[in-house]
Amino acid sequence: QGRGAPVPIPRAAARHHQGPVSYRAVWPPAARPSGGKMAGSRRCCCCCCCIRGCGTLFAAGVAAAAIAAGLYLAELERFRTKAPGVRWVNWIGEFDCGPAVKVERPSTLEELQEAVRRHPSVRAAATGHSFNPFACPRSESGAVVDVRAFRDIEVVKHGEGYAVKAGAGIKMGQLQNEILARGLTLRVPPGNSAYTLGGCIATGCHNLGQSHAQDLLAVTFVMHNGTIREVRRGEADFDAAAVSIGRLGIIISSTLEVLPYRSLQWSAEQLPLPATAGVIDKLGEMTKRQTSRETVGNKLVFYLATGVMMMEHWVPTGRAVDLQESAEPLPPYVNPQPFRVGQGPVSQIYGAARNFVFSVVPTEVMTMLQIPAEAAFRGLHSSPALAKVRKALGWQHSPEARGESSTRPSGNQYTWAGWLDEVMNLVMGLRHVEVIFPLEPRDRAAKCLDVVFAHRHLAWWRLNVRTQQSEGFHLSSTYAEPGAKPVTFLRVDFVGPGALLDLPSGEASLTEQLHKDCPGWRKHWGKGLFASSGEERWGDAAAFLEAAARWDPDGKFEPRSNPKWLSLR
Repeated sequence: QGRGAPVPIPRAAARHHQGPVSYRAVWPPAARPSGGKMAGSRRCCCCCCCIRGCGTLFAAGVAAAAIAAGLYLAELERFRTKAPGVRWVNWIGEFDCGPAVKVERPSTLEELQEAVRRHPSVRAAATGHSFNPFACPRSESGAVVDVRAFRDIEVVKHGEGYAVKAGAGIKMGQLQNEILARGLTLRVPPGNSAYTLGGCIATGCHNLGQSHAQDLLAVTFVMHNGTIREVRRGEADFDAAAVSIGRLGIIISSTLEVLPYRSLQWSAEQLPLPATAGVIDKLGEMTKRQTSRETVGNKLVFYLATGVMMMEHWVPTGRAVDLQESAEPLPPYVNPQPFRVGQGPVSQIYGAARNFVFSVVPTEVMTMLQIPAEAAFRGLHSSPALAKVRKALGWQHSPEARGESSTRPSGNQYTWAGWLDEVMNLVMGLRHVEVIFPLEPRDRAAKCLDVVFAHRHLAWWRLNVRTQQSEGFHLSSTYAEPGAKPVTFLRVDFVGPGALLDLPSGEASLTEQLHKDCPGWRKHWGKGLFASSGEERWGDAAAFLEAAARWDPDGKFEPRSNPKWLSLR
C-alpha cells in the first residue's frame, strides 16, 4: 500500500488462523525498518509509557497530598472553632478527653464563672503542653475550660521592687516579653515559651535550678461555686495553692515577683563521660555553686547514643541599677499551634502507622538512627562557632535566640526552629518525661540514675540533669518538710516516642525498676509516666487534701485518673 506503510493480514488468512487473531502489522520487505530503527521505535514507546506512568503517579500523589492536607486542616479547624463533636486535645493531638466532654472557651470572667457553675466536673487547660490525662475532667459529662482568653498583665510596685500580675492564659514567652520591655525579668527565664502562666503555676514549672512558684506572691481562683478567691504568700492555704494541679479551682491570674533585667552568658563544654558515681559527684560540685536564689544552676547534658557528656554553664551578669525601658514594646510571641489536631481519621491513621513502625523496628536500629540525629543536634546547640547561627535561626533552646545574652533583650519569638521542633514532636509522637529524686544518699542517687541510663533507648536527642533545692509547697515535686534541712533534688528529663514508651520495655519497665531501686522518686505534674506509676507518693498529701476538702467539697476539680492518694472519695 505504499512505501513504508504496513500491510494488514489478508481476511482469508485471518479466517484460517487458529486462536485469537493477531493484528500486528506486516511490513513489505523493502519498507521494513532495520533493527536499529525498530529498537529506537521501541525505546520511544517505552519512554512515552514511562512519562505517562510517572505523570499519573505524580498526579495521584498530588491528589492524595491534597486530600490529606484538606482532612488535616479540617481537623485543625474543628478544634479551633469548637465545631460539634470537638475533642479537647493536647498540643499535638495525642491525648484527648473524648467526644462527650464539653469544651468551654469563655472570654470574660462572668462567662468563666457561669461555665464552672454549669458543669458537675471541670478542669482548666490552655495550650495543652501536658502528657497525661489530668487536663480532662473526672466525669464524662464534665467540661474543659480553655483560659487562653485571660491574658491581661499589670506591673505593680512590690515593696522596694516590682511584681507582675498576669492572666492565667498568657504564654510564658509573651509574659517575659512584656516585662522585658519595662526593663524587668522573671528571676529565671521560662523553660518553654509556649507554656501558659496558669499551667506553669499549677504543675510547678522550673528552669535553671528554681521553680517559678518560689517567686509567686498570690494566686486568684474561680472556686467550685463560681466565687472568686485570692490567696497570698504567708496565708494559711498558700502552700496548697502554689502547686495545686488545678484541684482548688480555676486559676485566673497569678502575681510574681520580677527583678531588674540581667543577661545570661551561656557556654557548653564537653567532658569525659565517667561512671555513674562520677556523674553524681559532678552534680554535687554543681550544687555547691548555687549559694542563693540569685545564682543559676548549670546542667549536665547526655547524648547517650554517642556516649557524650556536656556541661552547660549559665553565668548571670549583675542586675541593672536603673530600669532600662524600651521605647516600644517587644515584638509579641505568637505561637499559632499548627498541629493541634487529633479530631478525626487522619490523626487516627497516622497514629496507628507510627505506632506500628516503632513496634516492629528493632531497638538497635533505633539507636543507630539516633547517632546522626544526636551529632547534628549537639553541633547546632553547643558549638561556640554557631552562636550567631542559633540567634539568626531562632534556636529556642539557647539564650542567644531568646535575646537574654545581650545588654538589651530582644525577647522570645516563635521562629521556624520552634515550628520544626513541633513538627518533630508531631511526627514522632514525642512525650516529655521527668524523673526526680534526692542527690543524697549518693549511692541511692547513682542507682536511680543507672535505671534511667538502662532505658537510654527511650531518650531521644539528649537527656538533661539539673539540680534544684527543696521547697515547702505541699505537692511540689521537690517537696521537703518546712523547717527541715534543705534537700537537693536531681531532675532528669528527656523526650521519647510515645509508641516506644507504650511498649513493655518502655514506661512500664522504667517505672517498675525505679520503684525497686529508687524509692521516693517523683514526677513532674505536667509530664508523663503517670499511666504506670500514679500511686507513687510524695509531698504532704494530708495537708493538701485538708485544704482541697474546704475549697472543693464535692470534688468538682478532680482530674481523670486522679491518684488515689490525692482523692477525697
